[in-house]
Amino acid sequence: MAAVFMTVWDSAAEVACGDPVQFTSATIGGANSAAISGSGKKRKRVRLYAEAACWVKYAASPTATGATDAMPLGADNPEYIDIEAGHVLTAITRS
Repeated sequence: MAAVFMTVWDSAAEVACGDPVQFTSATIGGANSAAISGSGKKRKRVRLYAEAACWVKYAASPTATGATDAMPLGADNPEYIDIEAGHVLTAITRS
């Protein structure tokens, strides 16, 4: 099964330094999810990379259901987003 990979930095400025604080992944359409380490209201800069086109959703307790509530992510097309520390990412298949 394809996966979404996340590389996490403490801030946007640290992306240029190449010093990530976390690497994690979630299976697309699987029962697992990936959590961003930390807690509180501190935002993290996250690079998402998907092996297959998918919908991703991140929140304290997310359930991705498709176009109405999730962000589209193309295969082999990295995206950078900011996510609250402690939030979780889930992904479902997009055709």
